[in-house]
Amino acid sequence: MTASSVPSQGQWTAAQIRRLPPEQRDAILAAAAAVAAEEYRNDAALIAFEAFGEGDLYVHSSDTQAR
Repeated sequence: MTASSVPSQGQWTAAQIRRLPPEQRDAILAAAAAVAAEEYRNDAALIAFEAFGEGDLYVHSSDTQAR
């Protein structure tokens, strides 16, 4: 990766990250994961919802077809 293609403020595109050596790519992704974990830990609004409503995860046996 040339100096002109390296993001100046740490904003990488997926294509740029894919072109990096695995060690550098892993370091960037690990740092981003640490930032995200901290944000989720400190901002209750990010987790103050339910992904599934009641009944979304279970299927009634009468609704399924035998295989």
